[in-house]
Amino acid sequence: LLCTACIAAGAASAQSTPKAPKPLPAPGLLLTPISGQPIPVLPLTYIVSDSGIAGMPATRTAQLAWIDSLVADALQARGPEATWIFPPELRRVAKRGAGVVGDPDRMTQAVMRFPNVTKVPDPLLSNLRALVAMTNSRYVMIPAMVRMTRASDGVKVEATLVLVDARSGAIPWRSNPVATAPTAALALAATI
Repeated sequence: LLCTACIAAGAASAQSTPKAPKPLPAPGLLLTPISGQPIPVLPLTYIVSDSGIAGMPATRTAQLAWIDSLVADALQARGPEATWIFPPELRRVAKRGAGVVGDPDRMTQAVMRFPNVTKVPDPLLSNLRALVAMTNSRYVMIPAMVRMTRASDGVKVEATLVLVDARSGAIPWRSNPVATAPTAALALAATI
């Protein structure tokens, strides 16, 4: 009798398989506290994508530049309160400050894609401090990772965006938005 009750309980629990948890919405960035401030936006250095995604540039270098331009367009459109300083200008700042400011494409910013990084590590923090000194800023936006995969209804994009305080190394905002759209450009724009 006890064995029969155990089997019935096991069958009942097998039938009521729990559903996968629905992902939480990505937190929005409140720009009011930092409106008007210059905010450097580092270039993306880490991309993972399926091969053959329509509309994607062919080479990794072209993909990174393309994503940087889409991120710039989205931030400018959705966050006009901030004074964004995008990768082309950061590269010019680095050339003017050669020996002081490191190459914005090689600052090790991809390390920020890991959710267990709770404070900006060195040498990234040292690089960011030099950069913000040259741009008269405090906060830096880091697009740390973009992953593009084919989906049944188009392209799925997952991104990691991190706003860091370059003075203290604190991370006041981190977001991991996910969006699916018919094209890679639309999906990426929807994640920003």
